[in-house]
Amino acid sequence: MGSCGNYTRAMKNLILGLSLLLGSGLGLTACGDSESGGGNGCPSGEVPCDGVCIPAIQPTLAGAQGIQTSVFTGSCAFSNCHGDMGAQQANLELSSVDVSEQNLIDVTSTQVPPSAQAGIPRVDPGDDANSYLMNKLLGVDIEAETQQMPNLGTLCEEKVEAVREWIAAGAPTN
Repeated sequence: MGSCGNYTRAMKNLILGLSLLLGSGLGLTACGDSESGGGNGCPSGEVPCDGVCIPAIQPTLAGAQGIQTSVFTGSCAFSNCHGDMGAQQANLELSSVDVSEQNLIDVTSTQVPPSAQAGIPRVDPGDDANSYLMNKLLGVDIEAETQQMPNLGTLCEEKVEAVREWIAAGAPTN
């Protein structure tokens, strides 16, 4: 039973390994069906962002999953960037819904992009293409001495799209 037993044992191990691999593959293909979140691999009500699932972002400034909470607070409102302590970059504080609304909506940017003769609004409600905030998030048509925001890396597509939708919807605050 020497070589024949080894052969049988090897075949059993191969079959077991293949069945485990096949089972794992089926589990992966089932992930992302309509019950788990609409095909994005996240549970219902969540979206993928930089390899993790986050609550879907509502295109409004306020609310638990609004732009302030989901984007500005976690990605912009740090003390050395756009927080409420220290010197804010570009004179822009984004520390709360009220402050963000006051400092973004219909406020002329302190930076002038190369294509503009004068400043453009940070957020032009209803016009994401004419909102300097979108330029900064996308890294396009921005002042030469500045950089794409956030400076720690780009926002995931879902966050950028939520900001775009918020502006296009008229930049609602609630």
